[in-house]
Amino acid sequence: MQKVAVVLMALIAIGVITCKKQDVAADRAAIIALVEKDTVHFSISTSHDSTSGGYFLAADTLVLWWRGPQTHDTAIITVEVVGDSAWVSWSRHNFGDFYILAKPPDTSLVLWSKRLVETVRLCAVFKKEGRDSDTDRGWRLKKISLGTGVSDSVNTVRIDSVRIRSSLREILITSPLTTLFPIDSLFSFTPGEEVTVTLYTNATEGVAFLHTFILAWPFYVRVPFNYQGDGVFQGTWRAQLVPSFRFAIFDLLSRSTIYSPDAPYDFNGWLFCYQVKTAD
Repeated sequence: MQKVAVVLMALIAIGVITCKKQDVAADRAAIIALVEKDTVHFSISTSHDSTSGGYFLAADTLVLWWRGPQTHDTAIITVEVVGDSAWVSWSRHNFGDFYILAKPPDTSLVLWSKRLVETVRLCAVFKKEGRDSDTDRGWRLKKISLGTGVSDSVNTVRIDSVRIRSSLREILITSPLTTLFPIDSLFSFTPGEEVTVTLYTNATEGVAFLHTFILAWPFYVRVPFNYQGDGVFQGTWRAQLVPSFRFAIFDLLSRSTIYSPDAPYDFNGWLFCYQVKTAD
């Protein structure tokens, strides 16, 4: 009987040790710290547009537009920890000015400016791969969503889905914030591979552009999508030649944003992270 009591006490002690309550608050704080210092995945915005070099020359009339330098408020980071997994939602606001240099028919060049206020969002999944005593309590970023941007002043344009197709792969994305890609195996293209992007939108009176980075002046470039009718835009470009982590922004604007001086800034954008790497 005495031996049985000793065994029971030992089992209870083991249960207390193995069932130690998780310190969710400490885990949440560790994940927030990781997010705040990650300037690669959690700095999504149009901050790369914050340069006078970003512009577009329309084909039907002389119009050059760009976003001026932007400021940002403090990001709102929410973390839901469930066991060894955590769901992260990240958002912040971009503040700046949107400029249009236009030459309407029979007039000289005019410069219009509009106030830009956007809300940008991103989601991610973290996994606990270590112990509480490890650096960052063992948490690691495992998956990332697309980023989204929406104008706060007015928002009538909307990207409903995006189809991305190359010679090797194809994907249709309908929910940017719940479409998650593993960090170690992002959607990828081979150097120089031709990529076709189709935007399905509600913007029958809209304009759309692909914004990406190249290793030549002006570095950040924006090219128009061709309008197919019924709110569908399509464009083709070639993946960069140098293997690396990359991004592309799909800009959708109401036509009045660019062509009317009095219309407010009206924008919806998706940011797509990908890799350029040689074929396996």
